[in-house]
Amino acid sequence: MSTMPSSSASESSPPEQDGKLMDALLASRRRWKSLTQLVADFIFETDDEGHFTFFEAGPALGWNDQELIGDPGSRLLPFVNSAPTPNPFQTRNVIRSRRFWIKRADGTFGCMLIYATPLLSPTGQHAGVRGLGIDVSDEISSNADLAVARLHSEIVRRITATMRSRALSRLGIPPAFDELAAMLGACGGILISERPEGKVENDDDDAEEEIVHRLQSGNAAFDSHVENLVRQSEAKLSFEPEILQIEGHDVILCRSRVRYNAPAAMALWRNNLGVWSQDDANLADAALATFASALEMSALNRALARNARFDPLTGMLNRNGLLAEISRRLPRLDRERLSGTLLVIGLDRFSEINVRFGFEAGDSALQQVATYLRDAIRPTDLAGRLGGDIFGLWLDGADHFVAAERAEAFCQHGAAIFLSEPLTLTFSVGLAARNWETGESVESLIDRASFAMRSVKLAGGARWHTSLEESSP
Repeated sequence: MSTMPSSSASESSPPEQDGKLMDALLASRRRWKSLTQLVADFIFETDDEGHFTFFEAGPALGWNDQELIGDPGSRLLPFVNSAPTPNPFQTRNVIRSRRFWIKRADGTFGCMLIYATPLLSPTGQHAGVRGLGIDVSDEISSNADLAVARLHSEIVRRITATMRSRALSRLGIPPAFDELAAMLGACGGILISERPEGKVENDDDDAEEEIVHRLQSGNAAFDSHVENLVRQSEAKLSFEPEILQIEGHDVILCRSRVRYNAPAAMALWRNNLGVWSQDDANLADAALATFASALEMSALNRALARNARFDPLTGMLNRNGLLAEISRRLPRLDRERLSGTLLVIGLDRFSEINVRFGFEAGDSALQQVATYLRDAIRPTDLAGRLGGDIFGLWLDGADHFVAAERAEAFCQHGAAIFLSEPLTLTFSVGLAARNWETGESVESLIDRASFAMRSVKLAGGARWHTSLEESSP
């Protein structure tokens, strides 16, 4: 083992004195080594040029004790030529508890808390450095994970606050998405929500674009390519975020998991910023979960509104929905001087089906009748279930004569239904025609048509009857 210049005696010292001084220095080094090994992960000494004259490390670095002797200390430092921090192996000042990244034997780097002090020759010249290092990599990693978690929490909080600042959370998704993309350095992105099941195409409240938001990158061809990729692979995407390289862009793909709505898929992409990290992908995934929750809430609100207007068994408008739709159309009919006719249809002896076949068969019969009535009217007309075995049809713009022809066909043919055996249900139909000159309300119309239908039922059914029209006010 080489000795330090600081431990060398002057040339004029007697040999006996040099020997005693050398023994004292070796004893001092052994005591220093024994003490520092109790707390340090490596200890070292360098000469005046920064080369190792002594090096001993534990398993934290993986170097053999003699492997680095004679090598420059800079071998263990990253980016030595451009590093703004001092070289601890050549320092001229005392270093106390300063963090440095030190290369391990396997090529990775560990964060070391280094204590170092310069050594001086008998003449006061710089003669090297003596020091020790304590591995704090685990602490740094833990702190970094905590910092990332705090950053993710703050970004998600800001996104949520942006969404909540809008009257409807779904309206807050586009600005929140743009904010997420800006914070992650994304140049483009897209958020797609699958069409909810049971969507009614001509229901204005349910008219929702499949693309919730699109952030265009300026490269229309690439944007379209990623959009198609998301659409094609939407069903194949796992619920774990994926990082892909596509045409020189780094792309994150992720898909949400929700309970009450179809899944949503999101893509974000960068250009010339390096690959995404797993932390970036996890943050995008957490943001998508927030977006998906807003979409899910929006879908639930639409479902509640839909259930308030539609009959859950048949899918037809319920009583309130039918009356509201008729009321909405009356002003137009009055402006265009057109009539309209309401048919209230009761099923004859329907209770016998429940008694004979059971309530499930009765529900099936109602569903088949609903399909029959919907198929029997024009797209501009309305069909609804008023309650129980009573249905209503609104023939938009039709006068009494057109409605009477339709009612006659219903009464003559009935509705063929199929349970455990084929049956034909007959109808009792009440008509109430509305003249635009009267300004009659929808409540008056349904009262007249219902009264006419009950009159037919009392007479044995399978017929139609028209109610007298109100006179002009």
